Amino acid sequence: MRIEKLNNDKVVVTLTTADLTTLDIDIKQLSPNSKELHTFLFHIMETIHKETGFNPYSGQVVVEATPSSEGITILVSRLNTAAKKVTREKFNKATRVTAHIKEKKIFNLFFFANFDDLCAALTEMTVEALYDGSLYKLEDSFCFSLKDTTKHKKCAHKMTEFATNNKSFPAHITYVQEHGKLVAEGKELVSLRKNIRNLI
Repeated sequence: MRIEKLNNDKVVVTLTTADLTTLDIDIKQLSPNSKELHTFLFHIMETIHKETGFNPYSGQVVVEATPSSEGITILVSRLNTAAKKVTREKFNKATRVTAHIKEKKIFNLFFFANFDDLCAALTEMTVEALYDGSLYKLEDSFCFSLKDTTKHKKCAHKMTEFATNNKSFPAHITYVQEHGKLVAEGKELVSLRKNIRNLI
């Protein structure tokens, strides 16, 4: 489990499948109002509080979970620090937890070790795919995110021919958006592809 405190009101928790197995957690059992969800959230809140000093018992807290094949990323945000304080004991005695399921947005992420590979991949993309894509600079690599839709399957397959299997970064869109620098998206990517093709 990796915990990163982004600021006083926001913490990101990343759990791998190995972490979930160690905690004996089955994501499919974490349904709204379930005992498993309550127990899991309480464990996460306690761990965050102990390791970072972030107090999840003060103010309104929103938890957003993004599952993937490699595990789950949890973003804990405090919305109202001036709200009435909830003690740890009251939280522990809560009989139910209401989970609001957000529409799941799935992204294909492609990492490129160098700019040449990225350019080669972009020239193979359709205009429609580029409008649904975003390009990030992440340390010494580039990351291209593409909304996972059936109409982009061919383009996603093409991307894998040029992308690098980079395991140094978690394959979560939340991590990329938080730590990467947005370089271009949509219309800007279409123009970038046009300029690259003109140079070839």
